[in-house]
Amino acid sequence: MKAKSKIEPGRPEFMIGAHCLNHNAHSIGICYEGGLDIRGQPADTRTPEQKAALRALLKDLHRRYPQALIVGHHDLNPQKACPCIENVAREYASLQP
Repeated sequence: MKAKSKIEPGRPEFMIGAHCLNHNAHSIGICYEGGLDIRGQPADTRTPEQKAALRALLKDLHRRYPQALIVGHHDLNPQKACPCIENVAREYASLQP
């Protein structure tokens, strides 16, 4: 997802991804451009357009996969900072099963 909200597809959904070790076969990875502040430290740098596009994409995925949990990479691997969103589960609580 680009800074101005353009969504660029990666692998097709039916293809196993390479986004999160031990979770690729049963998940869909979403990546947004940014995530680091000017010092190169992890930070939520999403633009308002990215936030809106991400919510729309997650709504669509929730409609198709209503039992899927929305989590950040760091929720599955604490050594990762991405997606640099303070609390993914809280931010997208209305889209959780």
